[in-house]
Amino acid sequence: MGRNAKPAVAAVAGLALADAGVVALALPPILLALHTTVAGVAAVLAVYALVLGLVLPAAGHAAARDPSTLGAVGVAVFAVASLGCGLAGSLPLLLVLRALQAAGGAAILAAAFALLADGGADGGPLWRAATLLGTATGPALGGVITQVLGWRAIFLVQAPLVLVALPAFVRAARPRVPEGGPLPHSAIVIRAGLSLALVSAALTAVIFLTVLLLVTGWSVEPLGAAAVVSVLPLAAVAGARIHGTPAGRASAGALLVAAGTACLAFVPTDTLWWVVGPEAIAGVGMGLALPALAGDLLPERTVRQATALLCTRHLGIAAGLAILAPVMTSSIDSALNTARLQGAALILDARIDPLKKLDIAPQLAGAVNTEQPLAGLRKVFRDNAADLPDDQRADWDALGRRSSETLVAAVNDAFEPGYAVGAGLALLAALAIAPWPSRRHVALAGATVAAAILVPAAYALAADDARPPPVTLGDPCKPRQLPHTGGIGGFVQDTALVALDRAACHAGSSREALVLALSSDSAAKAYQARYGLDPRSLTGLLGAVIGG
Repeated sequence: MGRNAKPAVAAVAGLALADAGVVALALPPILLALHTTVAGVAAVLAVYALVLGLVLPAAGHAAARDPSTLGAVGVAVFAVASLGCGLAGSLPLLLVLRALQAAGGAAILAAAFALLADGGADGGPLWRAATLLGTATGPALGGVITQVLGWRAIFLVQAPLVLVALPAFVRAARPRVPEGGPLPHSAIVIRAGLSLALVSAALTAVIFLTVLLLVTGWSVEPLGAAAVVSVLPLAAVAGARIHGTPAGRASAGALLVAAGTACLAFVPTDTLWWVVGPEAIAGVGMGLALPALAGDLLPERTVRQATALLCTRHLGIAAGLAILAPVMTSSIDSALNTARLQGAALILDARIDPLKKLDIAPQLAGAVNTEQPLAGLRKVFRDNAADLPDDQRADWDALGRRSSETLVAAVNDAFEPGYAVGAGLALLAALAIAPWPSRRHVALAGATVAAAILVPAAYALAADDARPPPVTLGDPCKPRQLPHTGGIGGFVQDTALVALDRAACHAGSSREALVLALSSDSAAKAYQARYGLDPRSLTGLLGAVIGG
């Protein structure tokens, strides 16, 4: 194969690998545009990784015989599927086309390895660069495209890009690359394969969850989020240059991935620097672990071996997404419910006009229920600030800041279980491949383990100092401080709050839960089913007030 054609083939191989994560920063707008859920957008990533992993073994078998034809077919399928993804109007159609895109990507990857190897012992430096950078740079590239052109453009621009390599595949002479046998079944190979799958699943948490946290949770623009997640590939390049034994690098890298992911579980505010540091730690770990596992401990000398490694990685990614999606769905729902109760507490206790409270309460409840709750909440406070009396502006601004802090804290807490799962997977990856240290290496191994424990611990302590004080829900059965805003309206407000406390105490709920139950019929029915009191019934409420 000509030298001028190899970069194009390597670039397309990198694109096929990047596509497993290139749509990550487009997931929030996809969630909004296609009216789906966290599990739905996770499936957009998972179906590509799953199908890619399942098709790769068959593609490797075909590539050993005729990589030129296979690569050309893969390019055509990938290009057509990419166009279809960009035009898809529903989630089911998008998932089907993503599966087709993955099948084309598998053909491209298998053919690319065969052609880049060109009779050599492995895919060469271009192949190694494509596999490392393609995986790590996908989210950052997708974020830039999403910011500038929109989420559909991520798919639409891939079609012409991948077609650039079509002439290289068509004109390539058939190289003599042996199909070779599968990976050997020695104990170290089995352990390395398990470690590779586990660390790939753990890195899914670092990429997928961080993107959702930044764009959906913190309302960061895709371009800004792309800059943050680009720390991961840059750190991975630095980590790949560190020398050492393969097993030592792999285990140390997995421990660093675990440490970085664990740090992300303690992020206290929406300041981006809290994310950059853990991303850098995990990126260095990625650069250490992946090359040590795929290529050093696990041979990558034949097409079947190369596709087996890619299969292991992507099935690990799919498994990680399958684990994280239900965990995050449950955690986010619980966190937003907590945020609604805490937000109601802040509004009820705020020293602002009671009519303004009645006006903004449903607006804030609706904002929290959107795909970007923080942006919606801040918009409500901006839009309602114009007609405030001057003597209430300071309280209004304080309420806005405190509400934003409370919502961010709830969102961060929602992501904690997912990051904990990712850190656990990376820790298992380190244990799976950890070498038994010799006397000479005991100190180094101990230092690595200590760093993996102490870094998240120190990060957690620093984060705890920066975390805003939590909003506590008062006991409705005990007297509490009232707003005392003055005037007839203030007197009516204080009287109503006392009555709400008595009713909530009688029902056994918080005052905030009772107030939120008045926001909609569905909320009222849920409250009645749980506490036995219909908040829409004036007779029932009066009875609860008198009985309380």
